[in-house]
Amino acid sequence: MNQKFLKALMLLDHGSLDRGEATLREVITQAEQENDKVSLIQGLVCLGDVLFTLDRAPEGLPFLERALSEGQDDDLDDVCDSELARAKELIGSTS
Repeated sequence: MNQKFLKALMLLDHGSLDRGEATLREVITQAEQENDKVSLIQGLVCLGDVLFTLDRAPEGLPFLERALSEGQDDDLDDVCDSELARAKELIGSTS
C-alpha cells in the first residue's frame, strides 16, 4: 500500500495529475479492501487536497468529510493528526 501511495505522490509532484489522481483512487480502494484505516485516511485527504487544488472542491469535499468520519476511530492513536487537520482546514476554506 505504501508503495502505491508514494507512486501517487511522485506522479503528482511531476505534474501527472490525471495518473496521480487515478493512483490515489486505487490506494483508497485497496485500503478499503484491506481495512487499512491509516492508508484510507491518507488517501482520502490527499485526493481531496488534489481536487481542491484543481478547483474541483465540490468533488473533493466528500473525500475530506469521509476522512474526518473515519478519523474518529480511537484505535488510530493520533497517527493521522496532520492529515485530519489538513482536511479540516480545506473544509473550512469552503465556508
